[in-house]
Amino acid sequence: MIDANEFHQLIEGARTYRRYSGEAVEEGVLRELADAARLSPCGNNMQVLRFRVVSADDAEAAEKVFSHLHWAGALKDWNGPEPGEYPGGYVVVCLPAKLVANPIRLIDVGIASQSIVLAAASRGLGACMHKSYDACLGDELGLTDAGYAVAMVIALGPRAEKIVLEPATTDHGLTYWRESDGSHHVPKLALDDLLV
Repeated sequence: MIDANEFHQLIEGARTYRRYSGEAVEEGVLRELADAARLSPCGNNMQVLRFRVVSADDAEAAEKVFSHLHWAGALKDWNGPEPGEYPGGYVVVCLPAKLVANPIRLIDVGIASQSIVLAAASRGLGACMHKSYDACLGDELGLTDAGYAVAMVIALGPRAEKIVLEPATTDHGLTYWRESDGSHHVPKLALDDLLV
């Protein structure tokens, strides 16, 4: 059992990482991360989520996923990781196509995705949850023909950037930003500002 401080540190370390070492994440590790999602709570215990794991070891499949992701809406002049900084793998969270807009199932997706990110952080891996991707990604992965729709893509890999959490009191407001040294800054409101 981890103590409360360790858990708080785990959450603090489970940031959105967009640059990686380029080292592949083994399929077995990706399966273990998907298993963390499998064990997570879901509405009515319906367990309708499905998972496609893609390791960078499968270069063709990894390129299909990478080429359809959108990386950082607030960083207008950045198109995503450069070669050598690509994710080491992906967990694609899927829903039956008929449920892709169901509000309860989308909550399930969020819970499962956060479980994957926390499980990744516990292994020292960085993660980036993508809800912004090209609509054809499901077709490219053969999911559409199987009756599934992509609901989230989680890019994963050994971390290759520094994330700085800071108070949301700078000129940047709540917008994340990059320093010239490449560090990624994430403004956070104080707890007292959030309690109602």
